[in-house]
Amino acid sequence: MRLRIDTSEVKFRVAGLPRPRQESRANPAQRRTPDGRLVWTVRLTAVDAGSNSSETIWVEVAGDEPKLTLDELAQVHGLVYAPYVNKQTNQIVRAFRADSVTVLAEARRVPAA
Repeated sequence: MRLRIDTSEVKFRVAGLPRPRQESRANPAQRRTPDGRLVWTVRLTAVDAGSNSSETIWVEVAGDEPKLTLDELAQVHGLVYAPYVNKQTNQIVRAFRADSVTVLAEARRVPAA
């Protein structure tokens, strides 16, 4: 089950540059979606001003490598929570996926004149 997350009140900051998502610890090959797109993992800090809290999350994005800059504000499109059960440990694993993660356009720093 995938649960869509309302991100209208959440600000995201890039906490780590995109990394290839490995198939597993034993298989370091980059994971692909069933249609062949590469999967990337991005570490973000999610700040919810309404509840005065923040949390670091790892978000998987399929397709081209996201072009992000460390410590910039980011826009997350189509964020979903998709937990699954790890078959080896029989534990629930938190998983966040997004359609895309981009640098927030209005947050880009303007060069000094």
